Amino acid sequence: MFKLLVPVDGSKPAERAVRHAIRLAAGGLQVSVLLLHVQPAPLPPSAAKSRRRAEMLQRLEEGEKATRPAATLLERADVPHKVYSRSAAPADGILKFAREKRCDAIVMGTRGMGAIAGLVLGSVAMKVIQLAPIPVTLVK
Repeated sequence: MFKLLVPVDGSKPAERAVRHAIRLAAGGLQVSVLLLHVQPAPLPPSAAKSRRRAEMLQRLEEGEKATRPAATLLERADVPHKVYSRSAAPADGILKFAREKRCDAIVMGTRGMGAIAGLVLGSVAMKVIQLAPIPVTLVK
């Protein structure tokens, strides 16, 4: 089974990446999709307990909102998948997760910026492409 990591954030580009994974499966590739939602690191332990709790609840809601549409698409297409959530800088979280789970490839959406805008702004996709030890497919 080919482990395919698809980072999702609830955006249209992420949805297109999921649809690409579904097309790969429909084309005969035996895939297992690992949906990953990465959020920034949580508040430090020194923050007020009530503030940390509110942030944790908000993170759960955001994670569900970001992953549910992608999971629904995969369920309808009968593609095996699991949903994960991590706290980290997005590119770093994606790369670390790919190593931990021994993924075979990454399929991710891109916002469609031009090369110069991507270099100036520094995008998650650019960092993943540069540092990933496995194939990365960007879906526009």
